[in-house]
Order: sequence, then structure tokens, then C-alpha cells
Amino acid sequence: MTGVLVALRTQGAVPFTEEQLVLMSGFADQAAVALQLANTQRRMRELDVLSDRDRIARDLHDHVIQRLFAVGLSLQSTVQRAKSPEIKSRLGHTVDELHDIVRDIRTAIFDLHGGAGETTQLRQRLHEVIAEITSDSGLQTTVHMSGPLSVIDSLLAENAEAVLREALSNVVRHAAADTVTVKVSVYDDLVIEVADNGVGIPDDAVIRGLDNLAARARQANGRFSIDTTAGGGTTIHWSAPLP
Repeated sequence: MTGVLVALRTQGAVPFTEEQLVLMSGFADQAAVALQLANTQRRMRELDVLSDRDRIARDLHDHVIQRLFAVGLSLQSTVQRAKSPEIKSRLGHTVDELHDIVRDIRTAIFDLHGGAGETTQLRQRLHEVIAEITSDSGLQTTVHMSGPLSVIDSLLAENAEAVLREALSNVVRHAAADTVTVKVSVYDDLVIEVADNGVGIPDDAVIRGLDNLAARARQANGRFSIDTTAGGGTTIHWSAPLP
């Protein structure tokens, strides 16, 4: 059933004539055909979009990534022959950048196969959280996101946003840091890491937000931990299994 067409008259009014009923029936049939045609056209457009995404994903994997791998291997062999430590360092940094580019392309391929709706929305929401909290803080922020964010359901996505917001807020308010690195990865688990180079967390500190992060991890059957280094700096690690 596509829909229902209802025609009413006030109580006591003259009933519909047979001719009017036939006319309304014909109108309902035409409306149903128009709706079905519009629905079919919408589905065809969606199939065209999905087909284009698959084609782009194949091209990225079969051509772009393979060429980047070839360039990376060539640079790695060049590093071995370089005599200047400075040149070796620069070449090594370039190889690392290529690895990051390949990882980002693989993430894009995952997103293309998985559909752009929820993935793009979650990725955008996380970037908006990062920008909102750190934009006026003076922090140098580095962000890495990898894996198929499209597999994350709405509940886990809400947890991801809340965890990232709380962790970054703690860095801005308490860490006195210059840099912060955010890593969000999705493979067997959703993993969120927020690392800063600040003063660390004192042993006697009571920060309610950290208790909230631990509670969210327990509710999601996940894990939460805090690592500090002797020279300063804190890494918050939060993870939860995928549903």
C-alpha cells in the first residue's frame, strides 16, 4: 500500500455521486503511480551514487595506494644510500607522511563502501568538538582518525563524543600543555586516545570528569586508563568493543 486518500463531507451533506467516486478513484490511482515512480527514481539515483562510490574506492585502492607504496619503497631504499644524517631524517619523515596518507586513503575507502551518512556525521561531530574546545586555547592540536567509523552505532557515537569532549576539556583546564594529540581508531574496538605534554595529574587530584569516563567505559564493557610520564604529560586511553 502506497497511501490512503480520504474524501469527506459534512454530516447531512449530499452523498458523493458515482461519477465523483470514479473520478476520485482515478485520481488516487494516478497519485499512487506518481509516488511509485518518484520512489523508483530516488532508488535509481541512490544506486548510481553507490556505484560511483565503489568505482572511486576501487580506483583509490588499485591505483593511488599502489603508486604511493611504490614511491615509499623507492624512498626507503634511498634512505639507506643517503650519507647525510639531515637528508636521512627528511627522507624518513617523508616516508612516514606517505604512510599517513595511505592510512587516510584507506579510511576514505572504508567510508565510501560503508556509506557517508552516519560516518561523515560522526567524523564531523568529533572534529567540531575538537575545534570548539581547543580553538582558543593556544594548543597545537594533531588529529588522527582511522578505520570504518560507519560501523559505530548511535549510542557508541554519543559515548565517543562525550569522552572526547571531557578528555579535551581536562587538558585545557588542568594540563597547562602546549600540544595535544587526538587519535580515534575503529577496528575490533573503538579506541580514543588523548595525549598531552602538560604537567600531568597529581596523585591527590579529584577530577569528576575522569570518573565519568570510567563509568562510560564500564557501561560499554570497555576499558579506561590514564598513563603519565615522569617528564610530564598524560595519555587518556578509552576503548569499547563494537556492537
